[in-house]
Amino acid sequence: MLVRTVATAVCFSALSLGSAGAAEMIESDFQVTFQYGGSEQRLSEDKVPLLPGSACYTWWMRLAEGPAPQSVKERLILPEPLADWGDLAVNADDGVEISTDGTMATSTFAPEFDSDGWLSKGWCTASGDPVGPHKIEVSIDGTLLNTYEFEVLAPEEYPWPALRQPDPRERSVQDSW
Repeated sequence: MLVRTVATAVCFSALSLGSAGAAEMIESDFQVTFQYGGSEQRLSEDKVPLLPGSACYTWWMRLAEGPAPQSVKERLILPEPLADWGDLAVNADDGVEISTDGTMATSTFAPEFDSDGWLSKGWCTASGDPVGPHKIEVSIDGTLLNTYEFEVLAPEEYPWPALRQPDPRERSVQDSW
């Protein structure tokens, strides 16, 4: 059906204006978030459970000090065509272009950094999304800085994290059950 985009981080801060040159990535992370066991799970891993409306994945990137970047291009590449990209396929003002074969969404946007200098963008899984290997390529001012490769898995195939079992003493009231 539709892969929904998650807002980018806000507040540009730590990049200074310096000599001209290509942006350089100094740190990167890929995170998966979803509700499980009564709390939000935030994991740095390359496997995403297909939980429409619940599971999201976000890439994070910090750049070396240098000229403030002007443009970010993100390409989300799917393993097979998506039949319905929803509003992303029809809204020309959202900055997202869908490939004619339905396997790629290209977003172009002005970079916004959080107070620690991290740039991010994310997507959430939706009904009809394909399982299998996915890829996100991130370019800054025309230079490819990183490719995030990950796999979207059906819930029955996902390696769910172990849940912490409560200590019986934590559940007792005045040392009794």
